[in-house]
Amino acid sequence: MAVDLFLPEDIIGDKGLNITVFCHGFKGFKDWGFIPYLNEFLVDENNALITFNHSLNGVKETDFDDLESFAVNTVGNELRDLESLALWIKDTASKNYPLNPKNITWIGHSRGGGNVILFGSLFPDFVTKIVTWSSIDSYEHLFNYVDKEKWEKEGIYYIENKRTKQQMPLSFELWKEYEDHKDRYQIIQSARSITQPLLILHGTGDESVNIESSKKIYESCLHSIFIPIEDSGHTFGCAHPMNSLADASEAFWKVLENTYEFITESMGSDSLAENKIIPPQD
Repeated sequence: MAVDLFLPEDIIGDKGLNITVFCHGFKGFKDWGFIPYLNEFLVDENNALITFNHSLNGVKETDFDDLESFAVNTVGNELRDLESLALWIKDTASKNYPLNPKNITWIGHSRGGGNVILFGSLFPDFVTKIVTWSSIDSYEHLFNYVDKEKWEKEGIYYIENKRTKQQMPLSFELWKEYEDHKDRYQIIQSARSITQPLLILHGTGDESVNIESSKKIYESCLHSIFIPIEDSGHTFGCAHPMNSLADASEAFWKVLENTYEFITESMGSDSLAENKIIPPQD
C-alpha cells in the first residue's frame, strides 16, 4: 500500500497528534483531484493526515496502470487494507512519529464511505469518529446494472472510466466474494450499530450516488449529523487533475469546513448537532 503521512511543522503539547485517514472510492486513488491537497486544510498543530491507495486499486504510479489488480479488488480486501493501516498506525507509525493512535477519524468518499462505516462497526477500537462524503448505502450499488448471468459466464465485466476512457475489468470473483459475505457487508446495518460520532455530507445533485443513500444512513444512525451540500455533484464540483485548493468549488469548501469542525471539536460537544443536524426527508 502506498501511504502518505502529512505532519504539521509545529506541534502543540506532547499528547500526540490526532489522526485523520482519508479513504478513496471505487475508481479513486490518493493522488486524485483534491486528495493531495487535503493536508493544506486538515493538518494543523494538533492534527495529522494519512492518505493511501488500496493495495489492489489498480494504481501503481499516478493513474490506473494495473487493471489486473483492479479487477480483483474485493470488499474484503479493502477492509483488510483498513485493518492493516490501523495496525501500522498503532504498532509502527505512532512509535516513529508524534501520533496519537487513540484518536483516529476516518473519512470515506463514495465506496470509501461505506467502507469506513463498516470498519467502524467491525473494528471500533481503531475508530474514534467517522465522516462520509457522497457515500454508498450498499455495495450492490456498484453492480445494479450488471447482467450477473453474463458476468458469471464470461468471468469478466467491463466498466468505462469516463475520465481516462479505459475499459476497466471486474472479475466475477468480486460479486462472488460479496455474496459469500453479504450478511457481514451490510452498510445500513453497520450504521445502526456504530457508536462513534458520524458526519454525513452529500451533494444534492450527485449524479453517481443519489443523496437518498446518505439519507438512509442518517436515518439508520440516531446520533449522526447529515449536511446536504446544495447543487453539488459526486465530487463536489472538483475534477482531476487539480493544481491546488484554489481550484476547489465553493461547495467543496463547505465540505472541508464542516469536516474540519467535526474532526476538531472535543468529544461530547454538541455544537454541530445543535446548529447543523438535518431532519430526515420524506
